[in-house]
Amino acid sequence: MFSVFKAILGICNTKPLGSGWDLKDGRLSVTSEGLAEMDRLGGAAYLQGGGLEKPVLLLKMGADDYLTFENKCTHGGRKIDLKPDHTGLRCCSVNHSTYDLEGKNLTGPARGPVIKYRIAFKDGELSVILSV
Repeated sequence: MFSVFKAILGICNTKPLGSGWDLKDGRLSVTSEGLAEMDRLGGAAYLQGGGLEKPVLLLKMGADDYLTFENKCTHGGRKIDLKPDHTGLRCCSVNHSTYDLEGKNLTGPARGPVIKYRIAFKDGELSVILSV
């Protein structure tokens, strides 16, 4: 029953990444400290504020394997989560639009894909290129 209320209110399971990241010259950097915090958060976190124009969803898919997306459903603008089976994304709203891991809309009323950002992983630090 609680999950229905969470969906109505648009409350996601993903938690914010509190530290270990910064934004400089259009590039988002997540340090080894931030990546370690991601592990404590279950491999998924979102980033917002700190100069970011749009929230970012960060997912750890495996050792040194990360995905990043604009954290905004293209239907109602709500946040998105990694699906429990890790095969795609879903909006945290009642309608639960779903996306594949490339950001392509699969089901629901979403009006198109979510933006997937390019990344580079080097020396234990993740860089996210926010320009599309």
